[in-house]
Amino acid sequence: MQSLGKITILGGTGFIGSQLCAKLSPLCDKICVLTRNIEANKDLKLIPNLEIIQANVSDGRTLNSMFSSSDIVINTIGILNESGIDNTFNNLHYELTKKVSDAIKINKVKRYLHISSLNADPRAISQYLITKGLAENYIRDNTNNFCNTTIFRPSIVFGEDDSFFNKFSTILKFLPVFPLACPDSKFMPIYVNELTDFMVSTIRDNTTYGQKIDVTGPNEYTFRQLIDITLKALKIRRLIIPLNYTLSKLQAVIFQRLPGKLFTLDNFLSLQTDSCSNEGFKGKLALEDI
Repeated sequence: MQSLGKITILGGTGFIGSQLCAKLSPLCDKICVLTRNIEANKDLKLIPNLEIIQANVSDGRTLNSMFSSSDIVINTIGILNESGIDNTFNNLHYELTKKVSDAIKINKVKRYLHISSLNADPRAISQYLITKGLAENYIRDNTNNFCNTTIFRPSIVFGEDDSFFNKFSTILKFLPVFPLACPDSKFMPIYVNELTDFMVSTIRDNTTYGQKIDVTGPNEYTFRQLIDITLKALKIRRLIIPLNYTLSKLQAVIFQRLPGKLFTLDNFLSLQTDSCSNEGFKGKLALEDI
């Protein structure tokens, strides 16, 4: 099979990005991972044709330079909570997408994979989903004019190092009583290996060019069910207190002021829309299968 050439990955040291690196390495000549912290994932250094480059990905000139001779660019960068002046939803979801698009155009990159989110929509009520939606629209209206793009819109992505289940596992280990906001919100979690396998399979699939694809697992769960599954995996019991809309919102207002921002008002707003879809790619593995 013909090599995929040079692949540049933004967010390659992260949960999804590192999985992509391992799977793409045998298929390409070189992988360049752009990151602010080259020590973030030391395991990547074991991949022989991978180079980790410390770079400010928010700088357009840096992207222009780093995308030179790239055949494929993959953007996996995304945040669930804002922190500081620079790490905002608008900067890392929308403005970064515009800079990536400009650098792709300058360097004549022919293939771009972009991770968004299920329910991304400029008309949504949370800034997380609004900025993800603005990025999708920018790719549709601009990047598609000079590059073959594919947008992936996953529900929760789970796996050994995921942030969602690991965060709640840590909390549940120490709290005998857990007040659960938005207990009836629904999700269709996708296993990270299935998501990344699917992404790799689309690179040469021209039927996916210019498309945005919902990516979900086979089963639908409420937030309460996900917590129960987590407790079962931990083999512990906890008193879970479901909160109604008003108390859930109050919890968000209080928690977002605490260190670590375990739950914010924007998280609360995102949870008002179920993260489910009947379209797109359906993984076969459920939480209980892993």
